[in-house]
Amino acid sequence: MKFYTKLYSLLLMFSPMFFLQCAGSQSGNTGTLNFISIDEELTLGEDISSFTLRYLDIIRNRALNNFLNKMAKTIGDVSHWSALPYTVFVINDDEINHFSLPGGNIYLFRGLIENAETADEIAVVLAHEIAHLSERDAVARLAEKYSFSFAAQSVIGENPEIAEHVISSLYKEATILDYPPEHEFRADVLALEYAQKAHFNPRVLSVFLAKMEENKKIRPEETRLLQMTHPATRARLKRIRKKLKKQTSLLQFTTEFSVDFVNAKQALAKIPR
Repeated sequence: MKFYTKLYSLLLMFSPMFFLQCAGSQSGNTGTLNFISIDEELTLGEDISSFTLRYLDIIRNRALNNFLNKMAKTIGDVSHWSALPYTVFVINDDEINHFSLPGGNIYLFRGLIENAETADEIAVVLAHEIAHLSERDAVARLAEKYSFSFAAQSVIGENPEIAEHVISSLYKEATILDYPPEHEFRADVLALEYAQKAHFNPRVLSVFLAKMEENKKIRPEETRLLQMTHPATRARLKRIRKKLKKQTSLLQFTTEFSVDFVNAKQALAKIPR
């Protein structure tokens, strides 16, 4: 897999000293989040964005990027961290996967966008990731795993290797994407709330998860990375359906993004793999 190969190559570039200092030093203390201020998280976000563009196969297309960033802003504006600028990157890989990293950086894989049938499917995925970011889940995991380094350095920006290591370790033992199941379930619940407030159809989240469950059976290679960092799709789907039974839906949802969604998918289809 192209994406996984690039990360593995990047991982080999790091010195043993850095791994001894940073990787796997979990404290299990949620208070470690105090080591990271909002300004530090934003600084780290800029560093991560820089390394993302340098090391990952990021698709740059105006129609695609404008569509995703506009949608992310619409959802972000109704989130618990509306002031955070959300930026969406598309990774040129067939995996049906998504994740987010500190500082408002959201990553969708090409395969996920190609698999989506409506703009609402993209919206609920973005809402899930914006929920993680607004809850500061990624930076909390970062604080737990890199607490020694943060304690020794008062400002994250003083050690750019942290951002580089975050990118190289996304699907390794030192990943910060391995959220506890309850964090994932909480992000799902918030995604329903954010999607509805932004006038997207929140019920589509159950549709998306059902499709992931089906893809896991018929095309497991396309959801391998997603399964590595998320609880069982069936468990998430069960909780979401239970939550949706209690939720009052809007009578009408936005169609503002429908044309842009079609145009974005057409633009993506023209981009080589």
